[in-house]
Amino acid sequence: MYDINGDGKIDRTEMVKIVQALYEMLGPGAATSDEDTPEERTGAVFSKMDTDGDGKLTLREFLDGCLQDRKLAGLLTANTTLQLR
Repeated sequence: MYDINGDGKIDRTEMVKIVQALYEMLGPGAATSDEDTPEERTGAVFSKMDTDGDGKLTLREFLDGCLQDRKLAGLLTANTTLQLR
C-alpha cells in the first residue's frame, strides 16, 4: 500500500506523498502543529525507523517502527482514535 514504486521498500519521496495524502484525507487537525509538515513528519519517521541508515524502509523496519510509535501507527493507518492518544 505504501510502496508506491513496487521495489519492496519505502523511500523518503514515497513517505512524503503518503503523509500528504493522509493529512488531506484526515483533514484539519491531522498535523499536530503548523510545523508538522509532511516533510518534517517523514524526517521523524525515518530517524526512528531507518535502522540501517540506507534511506529506505524495509517492511521489517516499517512494522517495527509502527509498533513502537502509537501516534505514527494511528496516522499511517488513518485511525484517529490511536492518533489522539
